[in-house]
Amino acid sequence: MRLKTIFILLFLITLYGCGTTEPAAEEDERPESLYELTEEDEDYDPMLDETLSEEQRLLARTRSNLGQHYSESMQVIPEMYLGEIVTNERQRDPHVGFRVQLFTTTNVAAADSVRDHFVAWADTTIAGYEPDAYVIFRSPNYRVRAGDFQDRNQAIHFSNMLKPRYPDAWVVHERIEPSNVPADTADIRFVDLITVDPDVFEPYEDPEEENDN
Repeated sequence: MRLKTIFILLFLITLYGCGTTEPAAEEDERPESLYELTEEDEDYDPMLDETLSEEQRLLARTRSNLGQHYSESMQVIPEMYLGEIVTNERQRDPHVGFRVQLFTTTNVAAADSVRDHFVAWADTTIAGYEPDAYVIFRSPNYRVRAGDFQDRNQAIHFSNMLKPRYPDAWVVHERIEPSNVPADTADIRFVDLITVDPDVFEPYEDPEEENDN
């Protein structure tokens, strides 16, 4: 009788042990299914999944809110920081800009002559701006360049004005003199044509060719 009772107790203990281990196995599988579905199925809503516990639903809701907040914060830049970006763009090196190259030669005397003639010509012909001219030596050539511009469009406009007299005029990047830069609103133009000698618009003659003659 005692032996029979022992067998019955062992049988009941075995059944109880099997009953407690099966739910644990199911719980271990639920988190895995949660992560797999949320990554692969966009229509999956963990809030409607009846197989999830309250803790797992809370975890899913928290992850969703954090992801949405992170996405929105990455797309929206506060206006105060946008203002700083614009300010930083304007704080550029004032010495970086453009000039108009007029003439290139290996003869320093010819370069000096072109520069002096240009300054005298511009003083009586150009209004709205008083351009200076420079001789830049970069071996083996001397380059005559005029004007100081931070605005490329202004430099192009000025170059087009000079082409009738200096056909080879073109815009180049250059270190400039900020104090000689025209205002953004400057109206750079020729003076009244009626009061100007028409000869000032004739193409400038190369001083080296004059010496050869």
